[in-house]
Amino acid sequence: MRKGAIWLCLSCIMVVALVLSACQPAPTTEPSEEGTRVVGEVTPGEEEEAQEEDKGIVEPSEEAKVVTEATTPKYGGTLTYALVSDIRGFDPNIVNVDAECLTLHITNEELMTGDWAKGPAGTGDVSWIMPGLFIPEHNRGAIAESWEMPDEQTLKYSIRRGIHWHDRAPAFGRELNAEDVAYSIHRKYLIPGTEVYENTVEEDRIISIETPDKWTVVVTVPAHTLGAYFQGIGAETWIFPVELGDANITSWEGAIGTGPYIITDHVIDSSVTLDRNPRYWAEDPVHPGNRLPYPDKVRQLVIEDQATRIAALQTGKIDRYRGLEWKDGERLMKGNPELNYIRYLTHVSPMIWMRMDKPELPFDDLRVRRALSMAIDRDAIIEGYFQGNAEKFCHPILPVPDMSDMFVPLKEQSAETQERYEHHPDKARELLAEAGYPNGFKTSIVTHKDYADMLSIVKQQWSEVGVELELDVRERGAWRSIMRGGGHEELLAAQITNIYYYRPLAYLEDYIPQYNRSFGVDEYVEEYFEEKLQPYIGVLTDDVLRANLRELAPYLCDLCWAIELPSQYYYTMWQPWVGGYHGEYSVGRGNHEDWPKYVWIDEDVKRQYTGR
Repeated sequence: MRKGAIWLCLSCIMVVALVLSACQPAPTTEPSEEGTRVVGEVTPGEEEEAQEEDKGIVEPSEEAKVVTEATTPKYGGTLTYALVSDIRGFDPNIVNVDAECLTLHITNEELMTGDWAKGPAGTGDVSWIMPGLFIPEHNRGAIAESWEMPDEQTLKYSIRRGIHWHDRAPAFGRELNAEDVAYSIHRKYLIPGTEVYENTVEEDRIISIETPDKWTVVVTVPAHTLGAYFQGIGAETWIFPVELGDANITSWEGAIGTGPYIITDHVIDSSVTLDRNPRYWAEDPVHPGNRLPYPDKVRQLVIEDQATRIAALQTGKIDRYRGLEWKDGERLMKGNPELNYIRYLTHVSPMIWMRMDKPELPFDDLRVRRALSMAIDRDAIIEGYFQGNAEKFCHPILPVPDMSDMFVPLKEQSAETQERYEHHPDKARELLAEAGYPNGFKTSIVTHKDYADMLSIVKQQWSEVGVELELDVRERGAWRSIMRGGGHEELLAAQITNIYYYRPLAYLEDYIPQYNRSFGVDEYVEEYFEEKLQPYIGVLTDDVLRANLRELAPYLCDLCWAIELPSQYYYTMWQPWVGGYHGEYSVGRGNHEDWPKYVWIDEDVKRQYTGR
């Protein structure tokens, strides 16, 4: 199997229609009433259990309670939310991880973006909670007004007119054009030394980038990469002005884009302040005619301590908090009933990975892997440890509406897989004996503190079938290094991404150890990937791709290369004065924290609750 670029491999089972055009604005739809929904995805930061704090919000008078929700779009005010740690930079060519350049997502733009009107604010077709989803029919044009694929090697983009750069160096407010787009594509994919370039083999590289006129960009690519570049260029390439040349952006003063906000201050490890871009071009797709964005300012406060973040939410100092553990979320629901919220599953599930490349280890035997899974009482962990706030089956696709047509419920899995998720200690002992371990065995697992408590329960349960588990608890940085480098000797506790185009990577030989943390090799998965997924990029319809992934999912479960542990629920909570918000996080592929331009702050409602 040919190895390609990391970005290409992640995209290689994406769906692409042969001819796509930008979506038209959605019909006017009033925001739905805020309430509880169970949706999917957001990875919380490193968070300690919070201490009890005074809620500090003034209860509105009976007369004031007539208006308690911000249901009508309003301009002005400041939207404030917390960051677990400071942003790492302003340029993806330096940081390489777009999610760590958070201001980039509201200062700059891509050729296409997710359609806000397809989310909870509009039709509800997608949750916009999960980062990384790229579903063409849920996209709309951003810098590109429309696009097409005239043949199997060509991507053609029509650039929207009337978009202006921020009024700062080096573009000073001039109108964006095709040259900027062509420059940005070249900047990401064809500059030696950058991460994308160095991880792309020669046969996968872009062949040419042309601008036949001021508003058209034509990109020619190898035929087998068309779908991957359709996603990568359209939804993963941030557009910068051609005047940057060979320079990189190293400070907030140099950050320039065409997005809804302009950085005006950055205090390291403290805060980032952004002002509304008065020349921003886009309208609200749910409220046509309203020019975005609504808030005058966005403030991102760096608050590393979780208890302090919770206190900031309780006292109204921040307007929204995502990644609350269920116990804190439930406590706030009782103590701060004015808060709006959603409960969701993250896009990652905790797994116990077993080394499959060491035949001398017990895990080489499928009977051992099944026995270890059946020795875990997941129902007891969910009811006792999580008090019901978890799901036991989220593998290999997350059970959320966005991916419901690919998720195969446990009851539809094979009898062996269903049995593995049940608690059968007697059967586990029988299987261990059949595999040559009648008295069990000793093993160790590398983990970090977030998993240690749940693994302590697993340790006790495994001891009942004769397996002695040692917990090797590492500091997070050391654990992460082992996880990414494949340095565990026997077992590893680590999450796995349950977004559909990542999961097959965990079962492919070429992806050791970044995704395949069990180091297993399975010929059927390799052949399935090559025959039913990889060759059809750019011509496979979305329905067929999803059907193929649904067909493959049960086989991945039956391999039992990793043991799934219960996935807990988290909460996103926000103040009643934040209007138009429903818990969204990423509106389109990789657009982390780009929701602020669609929501508004109702100062009248805020005064009713805070007195200020």
